[in-house]
Amino acid sequence: MNLINILLGISSLLFVSVVAGMETNLRGTKMIHGTNVTESSVIERFPHTFGIFEEYMHKHGKKYETLEELEKRYTIFKENVEIIREHYMSGPHKYELGITHFADLTTDEFKAMNRLGEYKDESLDFGKSYCEKFKSVDTNVADSWDWRDHNAVTPVKNQGQCGSCWSFSATGAMEGAWSVKNNKLISLSEQQLVDCSLGSPYGNHGCNGGLMDNAFGYAMEYSMCLEDEYAYFSGDTKKNGACEYDQDGCASSNIKMSDCIDVTKNNQVHLKEAVSTQPVSIAIEADTKVFQLYTGGVLTSDACGTTLDHGVLIVGYGIDTDDDKTMYWTVKNSWGPTWGDKGYIKIERSESMNDAGICGIAMQPSYPEA
Repeated sequence: MNLINILLGISSLLFVSVVAGMETNLRGTKMIHGTNVTESSVIERFPHTFGIFEEYMHKHGKKYETLEELEKRYTIFKENVEIIREHYMSGPHKYELGITHFADLTTDEFKAMNRLGEYKDESLDFGKSYCEKFKSVDTNVADSWDWRDHNAVTPVKNQGQCGSCWSFSATGAMEGAWSVKNNKLISLSEQQLVDCSLGSPYGNHGCNGGLMDNAFGYAMEYSMCLEDEYAYFSGDTKKNGACEYDQDGCASSNIKMSDCIDVTKNNQVHLKEAVSTQPVSIAIEADTKVFQLYTGGVLTSDACGTTLDHGVLIVGYGIDTDDDKTMYWTVKNSWGPTWGDKGYIKIERSESMNDAGICGIAMQPSYPEA
């Protein structure tokens, strides 16, 4: 059975019926995954259709405090599964939607949870540019490349409920630059950037947004801490902490960036050349259903828009094996490994020198030099 049939089958179960065994398993008086309601009350409120949702709750550790909240989440869940069903009914598509851990959220809730829209703010501009302009050397590069195969990409991380995507994109690019130069992969501290690159002269706002270029500017002046020296906690607290750079002795690490480069805006040929040398920070728009429910394939839809609200990292590029030989970028996100394709998404690319790209992927690329 192929993926489309599987998802259509799941949708049919949600909206038509569930096998008798599932209903039987729901009966009783024990608590449902920490939710303060009994199974018998759930059956009375949600006859025949709750089984798939219970599996979703179990898989993702979902806990709802009241029956009313459970009912609300269940209703939203069904609406999102209907979107998935409609996606496959309108197909074929080169990308897949599925039941992610965000499937019990509305679009507005999804945007708020991931603090999308706080990537950039006018108040971040202090009139100082840290990065040089990109200079093309040779656009004749490999047809495909993946820095994960060359020990230049750390495992997928999770920013939690803090608008710190910019710091994860920046550390990813710095980790890649350091590995390429020194043949050693290290994991750097996002919390240091969140706590210490605030305000003038760097212009970042911690959990309320920031820019990768500003983070690079900070790392050109201050040594970066390793992640285990200055661990991330803002995903839980939803705010930055006091800067502890001096107390942690990170100054002795001498992990600094020497420069940073702004890749030519909307030039996917130059972007490919840059990614062939190291991972590259980018900004995209990610506040739509296609990102919320993405599970695999090459995103080719322009539904995600080009209003940049999220910082991520390009770690490679390639050509799909489909009949159309779809070209794509491989992008590392910071929503944990359970989102997308093990924390990654493939986004369609072009060979154009004047193309903002899907989700605005070519509008604001940059990278540091170690």
